[in-house]
Amino acid sequence: MTSKVWITLVIVFLLHVGTSSSALCEELKTRYASVRYDDINLLQKFNDEIYLGRQLSQQLHQQKAFTIQDELHNKLNLIVEKVETVLDMFPAQLYVTIVLLPSSKEVQEVYLQKYGKRVNHVAYYSLSEKTIYLSVDDVNLKVLAHEIGHIVADHYFQVRPPYKIHELLAQFAEEHITD
Repeated sequence: MTSKVWITLVIVFLLHVGTSSSALCEELKTRYASVRYDDINLLQKFNDEIYLGRQLSQQLHQQKAFTIQDELHNKLNLIVEKVETVLDMFPAQLYVTIVLLPSSKEVQEVYLQKYGKRVNHVAYYSLSEKTIYLSVDDVNLKVLAHEIGHIVADHYFQVRPPYKIHELLAQFAEEHITD
C-alpha cells in the first residue's frame, strides 16, 4: 500500500474512535453499579438532583467523600441498600449499569432505537441489558429508587415475576425510599 492509503486509513480509524460513544464515555464504579456519563458536568448535575432527605443524608454524612465521584459512589450504594431494605430483598449478585443521558428526549430515542416503540419515559430499566437509562434533567430520588426497585426484583428472583409484579415492587420502593 502507498503511504497515502495508510495515512487515510489511520485518519479514518482515529475519527471513528474519537467519535464513538464508548471513547467519550466516562465511568464511575460503585459496589452495585457502573455509572456511564459523557462529561463531569452531567455527573455533577445527577448528583445534585438526588436529594436524599434528612434520614438518608445523615447516613451519607457519616461516610467520607472528597470528590463528586466519592459522594455519588457513597450515595448510590446507600440508595441501593435502602431499596433492598424497603423491599426486604437482598440479592447476592446485584450489579447494574446506569447510563446518564441529558434529557428525556435522549432516553426516548434510546428506547425507540432498541425496541422500535415510542414512549414518554424519563428513565427505564432494560432487563435484557441489566442497564438503567436515565434522564438527568428529570431524575430525583423517587425516580432512581423506582428503577433500582426493578434491579433488585430482577436480581432477586430466579424466575422473573410477571411485569405487573415487577412494577408493583418498583413503585413500593419509590414510595418508601424516605421512610
